Amino acid sequence: MEKAHGLKRTLLIFFLVTGFSIFLSAQAFGQVKKITINQLLESLENPELLILDVRTTGSWQASDKKIKGAVRKNPKTFDSWANDLPKNKVLTLY
Repeated sequence: MEKAHGLKRTLLIFFLVTGFSIFLSAQAFGQVKKITINQLLESLENPELLILDVRTTGSWQASDKKIKGAVRKNPKTFDSWANDLPKNKVLTLY
């Protein structure tokens, strides 16, 4: 039962983060674009790029993989930081 609850919670968070990224991209920039890992790697030195790590706190803490220079943002507190995002940057969320 506990595993089922954990899975439901994980799926809910996934859909919230996915929905957040689609909403933010569509509203702020008028388009949603997916990129590959290789495309991201090629863009890491681009000063116009802002990478937002919006994984859940547990996923972020448990991971040993983090993108250098990424800004950690808690998706649960979206309302408190969404308006502070720069309008002149390309936002990449993961």
